Amino acid sequence: MISLLFDSSFLFIVLALGAIMYIVAKQGKPEQSRFLEFLLLTIVTTGVFLFDNPLRSNPYAGLLFYVFDFYIFTPVSLAFGFTAIYKSNKHLKHYPNSYSKLLRINAWFLAIFSIINFLFLMLTQEMGIILLLPLFGISSIIQFIVGELERKRVQKLLKQRNEDVVIQNIEATEDEPHEN
Repeated sequence: MISLLFDSSFLFIVLALGAIMYIVAKQGKPEQSRFLEFLLLTIVTTGVFLFDNPLRSNPYAGLLFYVFDFYIFTPVSLAFGFTAIYKSNKHLKHYPNSYSKLLRINAWFLAIFSIINFLFLMLTQEMGIILLLPLFGISSIIQFIVGELERKRVQKLLKQRNEDVVIQNIEATEDEPHEN
């Protein structure tokens, strides 16, 4: 378990710093809360699981899957989980809606599943990811679909606001005397 902490700390620190840098760089903008990247990561992880199934009787079965889970999936899912919470809270603040609330709840689930997966690895329970992988899949699909619906709603809202601003500016210029 001690060697696991030494190996994962570098990756965890790098990805946590990446998430923090992302959050600091995007401070002024309301965020979208959909994660196509997390959905793709879950699909790739499922593909690696199916390719190198650890439940087979081969003595090396699951080695690629566990390495992928340890070095790629777990640190990235932790970074995505914390970033998802931040983005969904910020999005909810700017665009309150039932979709935004659902995205925030789902972002918390993603973060909790990521932390549980990390704890399973710390306890050397490699089979934990097999139990959590369907939950990650369901949650990432919900995050993507509802996030896409929310993105379309926000685009319509912003388009409507821009049209309202243009109409107000036209009315203001009509009241002014013309040069002709």
